[in-house]
Amino acid sequence: MDHRTRPWAVRVIAGSVVSALALALGGCGTSGDAESGTGSSNSIDVVTRWSAGNTAAAAQSRVFKAFTKETGVKVNATDGLETIDDQVENAVAAGKSPDVVIVNLYDKTLGWQDAGVTVPVDDYLREWGLADKMKPSALDEWRVGGKPEGKLQGLPFSGFTWPVWYNTDLLKTAGVDQIPTTTDELIDASKKLRAAHIQPLTVGGNDWSGQKLFYQIAQSYTDAATMEKVMRSGGYCATPSVMRGIKLFTQLRDGGVFADNAAGLNSDAMYAAYYSGKAAMMSAGSWAYTDAKKSDTGVETHTTLAGLPLPSGSTYKNPTAYQGFTGVGFMITKRGASKDRIDNVRKFITSFYTDATVGDFVKDAGILPPTDGDFLKYATDPLLAQSLKLDKTVDYAVVPDVWIGSASDPIIQVLTGAYGKSSADKICEGLDDATKNTKS
Repeated sequence: MDHRTRPWAVRVIAGSVVSALALALGGCGTSGDAESGTGSSNSIDVVTRWSAGNTAAAAQSRVFKAFTKETGVKVNATDGLETIDDQVENAVAAGKSPDVVIVNLYDKTLGWQDAGVTVPVDDYLREWGLADKMKPSALDEWRVGGKPEGKLQGLPFSGFTWPVWYNTDLLKTAGVDQIPTTTDELIDASKKLRAAHIQPLTVGGNDWSGQKLFYQIAQSYTDAATMEKVMRSGGYCATPSVMRGIKLFTQLRDGGVFADNAAGLNSDAMYAAYYSGKAAMMSAGSWAYTDAKKSDTGVETHTTLAGLPLPSGSTYKNPTAYQGFTGVGFMITKRGASKDRIDNVRKFITSFYTDATVGDFVKDAGILPPTDGDFLKYATDPLLAQSLKLDKTVDYAVVPDVWIGSASDPIIQVLTGAYGKSSADKICEGLDDATKNTKS
């Protein structure tokens, strides 16, 4: 999900360059046959989510240059687009497969292994000496079904934390002296902000950002195992605790918590409103920390990161946030796994996992590393430094991506209505239909 890794300013212009970049991808894999891997071994073809303008792009570029200098192997890199999943699938179908895809684990990428686009990497994990370095929890998120017994679909690299951002200057202007910790306090704070002509919690109601916030609220009364089951198989309407959470969402919506016209907003509008001081709160992940500083608004100096307020009777003890390792990782295509290409793939991927390189990404892109090690000295960004302390104050909710899988897009369509005027009953029916129709 590019939504976790590309700066909002870059996404605004991305649509205008789709054609040009699609042509660029057409050049991938032209040095050999995709199935037999008879291409040249002095190059490696990569499609990467860390495209131009991304905060991780500079760190990635340093790895590329060092890899080529050490091995003599040229990196043919193509920027991933907003629809990187379609971009790669089309390239594979056209016999232009890359060797490696640097991508989020979500939506269509979850089906790449079954579809024969990519290969399991369990053996490579062991053979390349990475097994002892990786956090088991990070690996499990990349296994089929999110379970220890599932095949490993790729190698995680960029983890994330996903708290709520509170602009404390705007809260004080509105007479809100403390970060809200309950949903009643959140509604009260929103009323005060509106009275001060400040938008409360901005969110992209018609894209992934609204989807994630909805699920965070909807699982307020539900244990993790039940929520995972409902996300995977449906049963929203038939699960009382989930229905209670959906009704809570509509109460917050009708209580004025979300920014005006949230159903018509996207994540770019969300970032812009928060960075410019027009909205007091947003839910956004650690990938946005460096972008906040680069906005030159000083917003990072008066932002406090905390959890999403809880309702009375919640399953959780502390306000919630998301944390995960499905941000960005390495997936190996069938072409990349061929005999004359896999050694370059090995050298390329393992070059990212040295402590110094991981630290470089922590410093430049604010990633949460999937490997063991002390990376605090690299956390020079003020928001990242705050983020590393969240474990003590928040509980982590279930990230929906792996569980809802390919139902992601139709679910977003349902939730756009949820940010409008849909009733709780209509929302749950829409979610059940989207889940059933996608997985039938």
